Amino acid sequence: MGWLSLTALIWIEVELWLTFHLLLQVGGQDDWCLGGEISFVTGDKMKIRSYLIGLGFALTLACLCSSPAVAAGSYANPVTYSGQGLLADGFGGYALVTEICGVANGADVNGPYLLWVLTATGASKADITGPWGTASMVKSGGGTFKYVSGWYAPSTLPGNVTASYDGKIKNVQLTISHGCRPYTHGAWCSPGFWANAQAGAWTLIGISPSALFNDTVFPSFYDTSLGATVTLDNALNLVAYKSGTLTTLPYGLTPFNATGAFLTNNIPGYTFDVSFIHDDDSQTCPIDHFGNFKKSQ
Repeated sequence: MGWLSLTALIWIEVELWLTFHLLLQVGGQDDWCLGGEISFVTGDKMKIRSYLIGLGFALTLACLCSSPAVAAGSYANPVTYSGQGLLADGFGGYALVTEICGVANGADVNGPYLLWVLTATGASKADITGPWGTASMVKSGGGTFKYVSGWYAPSTLPGNVTASYDGKIKNVQLTISHGCRPYTHGAWCSPGFWANAQAGAWTLIGISPSALFNDTVFPSFYDTSLGATVTLDNALNLVAYKSGTLTTLPYGLTPFNATGAFLTNNIPGYTFDVSFIHDDDSQTCPIDHFGNFKKSQ
């Protein structure tokens, strides 16, 4: 029921009470019923009418104030963002699956940003609602729509960003294609970052993913050797090396996290900073996945 219909119903109820109940009193007693003689004077009637009109007005305001907000988005079909394009950073937070910084390097804008992509085959229009408000998405062909937002902490986005589109309901997807995290301090690039780093990032630090763990991370970042054939790529991607039971000195890290620390320490001009590692902070890596340096914000 719309709020206008409900408001009208409230006023009708007020008039019915006034006409059929409250103006009928039996023999001047305080017992109210549907029969008996009318004993109120005109002034009494007006007081009751004023009281009930005030009550009806108050109920109307309550109805309006409690009406649900109109859903954001201009189109009939909504889709809510649920984390596509993010990965666990190993410390309870999220990092980007793909990070590209700087227009000269292929980024959509300079500085921190997120590129949102909606795939809705057959749709001709779409918009997106998030912390920035509601904005139109730009169609790029084939039922694909894009929007570049500013940077927002990844952990705040799932469930809080919604796109809407026209046409028929389809199997759609709303994802963060890529983006660029701000860089404000550092350095610490998570093992999740390195697991998705491209060749340019590895070239920058002069290390190969196929390098052996025991020749690199051990012993400076992890004081216990692993199997003779375990590579950095293995330590970053195999579940066995993420277990908390493998935590050891000198930094209290698993092989997974120790590998991230070692690789971060080899970024030219930067040193791994252990104080950032448990802060669930995604702004401590000075490069993107392609080895491009960010500008400090």
